[in-house]
Amino acid sequence: MALDGSVVFLLLQVILVFLLLLVMSFAVPKLMPVLYTSVFFFVFLYLLTTVIFPFGRMYVQLFESLPNPYVKLLIGSAILYFISELVSSHIEESGYKSLAKMSHLAVKITILLLWMDETIALVEVLSTLITK
Repeated sequence: MALDGSVVFLLLQVILVFLLLLVMSFAVPKLMPVLYTSVFFFVFLYLLTTVIFPFGRMYVQLFESLPNPYVKLLIGSAILYFISELVSSHIEESGYKSLAKMSHLAVKITILLLWMDETIALVEVLSTLITK
């Protein structure tokens, strides 16, 4: 299987960012946490817009024949959880474990709120089946 040119270019960019971080760690060690965090979020935003969101759109189109809200909710929930996991682990590595746990909990609650309409519909169907 041949690698796509964009994937190779993306890997090259990640390697260049890593080398840039190494140079910065020797040049300005006291600013390294701030520089690392800013570079992390810039690379993360770039990956979201070039890889993750197009993959999510392609995956949604792949399953268009399934019932409408479920595929979008599943893929959206997975992407949100993935983003939350990455950001919270970055915050935790910076030494702010409680802030990381709170942010991850907030995203988990947001995912539950996204599914609330479907859950309400399911509870209504189950309650009508039980009462009959």
